Amino acid sequence: MEKTSADQSLYNPEERWNAVQRLWNIIGRLRGENGCPWDRQQTPVTVQTYLVEEAHEAAAAVRAGLVDEVAEELGDLLFMVLFMIHLYEEAGQCTVESVCDGIAEKMVRRHPHVFGDTAVASADDVRAKWEKIKEKEKKDRPFSGLGVPASLPALIRALRLLSRIKNRELFGLPTDHEEAVVHEAAAHLTEGQEMSSAQAAQWVAQGLLALVAMARRHGVRPEDCLHMYLNDVERRAFEQDSVSKEPAMDQKGSSHERASMTA
Repeated sequence: MEKTSADQSLYNPEERWNAVQRLWNIIGRLRGENGCPWDRQQTPVTVQTYLVEEAHEAAAAVRAGLVDEVAEELGDLLFMVLFMIHLYEEAGQCTVESVCDGIAEKMVRRHPHVFGDTAVASADDVRAKWEKIKEKEKKDRPFSGLGVPASLPALIRALRLLSRIKNRELFGLPTDHEEAVVHEAAAHLTEGQEMSSAQAAQWVAQGLLALVAMARRHGVRPEDCLHMYLNDVERRAFEQDSVSKEPAMDQKGSSHERASMTA
């Protein structure tokens, strides 16, 4: 019988957490005195790169609808998360328990309509209350920026910043009718227009930002939209057998192959 979240009685709690414990023990063995020299050399700074990569690979598998691949990539991502926690635990800076307690308390705090007496009328109402709770939490701790990592893919970062910065003038966008900016950018970028690379980059950025704002207005995620469209393009290209069988090379002609912790 297929196991689903709708029937938790199908799971054996002991087996479930034993599986997580096994993974944690493997990491301990890798990091131990007689473990893997490469794993023993890793630091949070080196591991964070792999953490980001595995998250992107898991997201790509989800978008592709490949369930077996999703399971594998989520396993890779879980390994990287636990590996990172292990490094900080070794340094005495946090533990699995403190990480789990922290996120559990945050989720309870941000869902007062589930764990408290707050009433909500819709999913939009939940979202609005969530943002208010987040804003209050940020006021109660030292300023640490807008909470939007600069390492995010640009379209996701733009979407996040648009939701957090209310002054549209800071983006160079009108309050509404962002399509006017798209048309203006397209007009400046039309073939034959004389401009420097820096000027062209500025208009491309303005046009992309306006498109992100329009996507937000329509309730869609531009990053996902482009990924899905490109997936269709790739599929059609493979069907036409027009894709080279040679490995992709960068502009310098090298594949930049390097070690991966889970691949």
